[in-house]
Amino acid sequence: MIWEEFKLFSYLFMGVKYNEKVKELLDKVKDRKYYENVKKITEMIDSGNKDQLATEFTRCFINDYKHLKCPPYESWYRERTIYGKVVAELYDIYSKYGIQPMKELPDHISTEMEFLAYVFYLGKEDEGKKFLVEHIFKWVPQFINDIEKYHYGEYTKLLGNSLKLFLEELSLELNK
Repeated sequence: MIWEEFKLFSYLFMGVKYNEKVKELLDKVKDRKYYENVKKITEMIDSGNKDQLATEFTRCFINDYKHLKCPPYESWYRERTIYGKVVAELYDIYSKYGIQPMKELPDHISTEMEFLAYVFYLGKEDEGKKFLVEHIFKWVPQFINDIEKYHYGEYTKLLGNSLKLFLEELSLELNK
């Protein structure tokens, strides 16, 4: 089910500590193009140095001296600021569903993916498609390009590639 895919990507972009949650959803996406990448991510986390991978994640998406090159925020890509005008719009959208983002900012990739998981879980496909067009497809492709260009290792490269494959498949399915 599509809502589980959005949930999976929400967990992936919250970092290595959510690896068990990702693994719980992995069997549900075996037929997807990004499956092997996500499986490899979970294996890297299980068998690798979690601190090293967390550092790679942090450096790519949270804090990198002098300039963060892959900020996972919609307002950055659409307005070149953090906590921009789009955040107020997102708060309005989320509040219609009784949602108050707690883990990350409203325009963080993981928050937006979690919201989509909820909307599709509720069966509100039209609202989900609208959100994808008005939000995800407006900034995530550039975010993916930045990850491909500035990733700091195999882990962050796989995250970007997995997201790219997911959006490609999603776009094809939604345009049927």
